Amino acid sequence: MEKVHLWEELGWQGVTALMMALKQVNYEHTTSIRLWKTYCEDEGVRKICEFLPVTNKVKFLELLENKITAHGCNFIGRVLAPSPDPSKIRTLKLDHNDIGSEGVRNLVVGLGQNKTMEILSLTYCNIDHEGARPLFEILIYTKSGLTDLNLTGNHLRNEGIPMIMKGLSVNKSLKKISLADNQFGEDPEVLESIKYAWTKNNHLAKYDFRFNAIYDSGVKALTEYMEVATHITEVEISERVKSKEVVEAFKDQMKANKPKKKKGRKGKSKKKKKK
Repeated sequence: MEKVHLWEELGWQGVTALMMALKQVNYEHTTSIRLWKTYCEDEGVRKICEFLPVTNKVKFLELLENKITAHGCNFIGRVLAPSPDPSKIRTLKLDHNDIGSEGVRNLVVGLGQNKTMEILSLTYCNIDHEGARPLFEILIYTKSGLTDLNLTGNHLRNEGIPMIMKGLSVNKSLKKISLADNQFGEDPEVLESIKYAWTKNNHLAKYDFRFNAIYDSGVKALTEYMEVATHITEVEISERVKSKEVVEAFKDQMKANKPKKKKGRKGKSKKKKKK
């Protein structure tokens, strides 16, 4: 049994019983744990984290909508921390758990110096601007392997976004970041921080800014930034931009930034010599 994938409401008691059974027999074959709406809570997370070192083969850990709090993140952070036999987890998803900014601070214990994590999803986790600093610490780790960070549906707002952008400006691994629905807008400091990140980081090409208050003037500014940051190839924006001219100019610039496909050399057909 390589996959432990459950969608039933087991409660923390059911998840605890399952993890204790796997631990007691030293079950070494599990590579994926996905518990969606099992409501394992923090106590269930504790038992999951006690089992993880037994196999140390788990690559995917998804605990969506499980009533986990910052306390549960403390267990996860410790199991991800650097050690002689580090965790093999490459994907961590904690979406729809009320972990808050304190939960992110607890995760930094393991993610602040983690080389193996590739995908981190913390959507709708009630993270506010105070969570920006620990996220910054994750982003600036020079040996990070993180390629996809999803922070959709939090509350970073104008106060937190500049710190995120500061971290992105030096990050070397990310390929995509989602900051959709984070309640930020066209504040001059926010726009300036985006400009700074785009001009300093020429590796990160995909940004998701949907469902934020970036409208006509903001999108116009982003278009100007992309004229310089030509590596930017995909930026998702609000559908509530009124000016068609602004939207068209934005799309045209994004299209211009996309690398042109190289045409292969056509082989010359050899003509048969007439006898």
